[in-house]
Amino acid sequence: MLRPAITLLLVALFSVAARAGDTPASPRRISLDDAIAIALRDNRTLKAAGFGSEAARDQIGVARGAMIPRLDAGENVSYTNNPVQVFSDLLLQQDFSQKDFTLDQLNHPGFLSNFQSQVRLSFPLFEGGRLIAAYRAAGFAADAERWQVVQTRQSVEFAVIQSYYSAVLAEQRVAVVDRALGAARAHLAQAQDLFAHGMVVNSDVLRTNVLAGTFEQQRIEADSQLGIAWASLAHALGDEDERLAPLEKPAELDAAISPPSQLAGLVVCAAAGRPEINIADSRMKQAQQAVTIARADYLPTVEVAGVYENDTERFARAGNNEALLVTGRLNLFNGLATQSKVDAAQADLSRARVLADDLRHSVALEVETAYRRLVAAQQGLGVARRDNAYAESALKILEDRYGSGLATNVTVLDAQTAREQADMGLVGAQVSVAIDRAALNLAIGVEPEPASGR
Repeated sequence: MLRPAITLLLVALFSVAARAGDTPASPRRISLDDAIAIALRDNRTLKAAGFGSEAARDQIGVARGAMIPRLDAGENVSYTNNPVQVFSDLLLQQDFSQKDFTLDQLNHPGFLSNFQSQVRLSFPLFEGGRLIAAYRAAGFAADAERWQVVQTRQSVEFAVIQSYYSAVLAEQRVAVVDRALGAARAHLAQAQDLFAHGMVVNSDVLRTNVLAGTFEQQRIEADSQLGIAWASLAHALGDEDERLAPLEKPAELDAAISPPSQLAGLVVCAAAGRPEINIADSRMKQAQQAVTIARADYLPTVEVAGVYENDTERFARAGNNEALLVTGRLNLFNGLATQSKVDAAQADLSRARVLADDLRHSVALEVETAYRRLVAAQQGLGVARRDNAYAESALKILEDRYGSGLATNVTVLDAQTAREQADMGLVGAQVSVAIDRAALNLAIGVEPEPASGR
């Protein structure tokens, strides 16, 4: 008898251990400021933008390198009996002799090897303004990428704020449903007791059971939405390895509401601070330099180069020569390709100007939209707080009256539903204000306010 008992005990212990292993660890609670700091460190989109900016800065060095002297080394090796090549290589090796003038030697030379080493120093004297324009264009491109990083950072910060408060909302929804479910079950117990004493009919018990079942379904859905919200927050942070969750009820949600600044001033602030506008301005300046580069094909190019050459057959004796070369080139006709390049560059410039102008109007619209949404959200929060107080008082009164037989079960159930809706409305309004405030900051191009300072 002892052995089966021990076996059952071990099985029970292993089952408990297995269930404990399947239970997910509690998440680590972080503040909004901590969440933003994690995202600025780990978010992959922001990291990619940083690499893009670094690559654009390196392109400035490429453009700069085209304007300074260039030093090249080259090596050519030949082994031939081509009469002309052999004759030329003997001269270059400075090893030509009388016997090499015989007709048979000139017409039928033997194989000759030649190791030709060259060092060439070249410098572009004039490129029609192409090189300096390319250098400036690279600088404007780097500016655009630098502002792109700023834009990406602000977008990531907003995404974190949105995900953070969405997770808060999801968790608060679970708490609201739990509270409503607890109240429904308490009312069910009350209805069952009254029914047992013959004070109410059975339909009161059945209707209350239905309401409790509805809350149970909502609890299942709320729990699923909470898991999704936590996963979305982890992705926005760029840290899926650790279970992170927002504070259960951030203090900033209950902070005093400060009205936004005047709309006109916010539009002016956005015109100066939005990174997209700075990106558009940099792209427009880059397009202006592209026009200069295209027009440079109409002008001549001049290059000066110095060459040192060493030619040898067996590395024992070598011929040396030096040269100073000045090379000029001017295209006289290329099938109007240059004109087409200029027209295309000017069209790109016109397009950049139109897009920059349209962007300024779009930014003004975004600021106004975000402003009005925040104002509406703040007003809605005041209404939600008032309705929440009304719903709480009404439910308490009706529950007391139902116990005294002065209120129907239906009115109590309706009050419980209204209380749940009011609770969710209040949490949703608080979260809407927080997100809409962040959206307004994003629209005007400023960093989000620290949560601790709200």
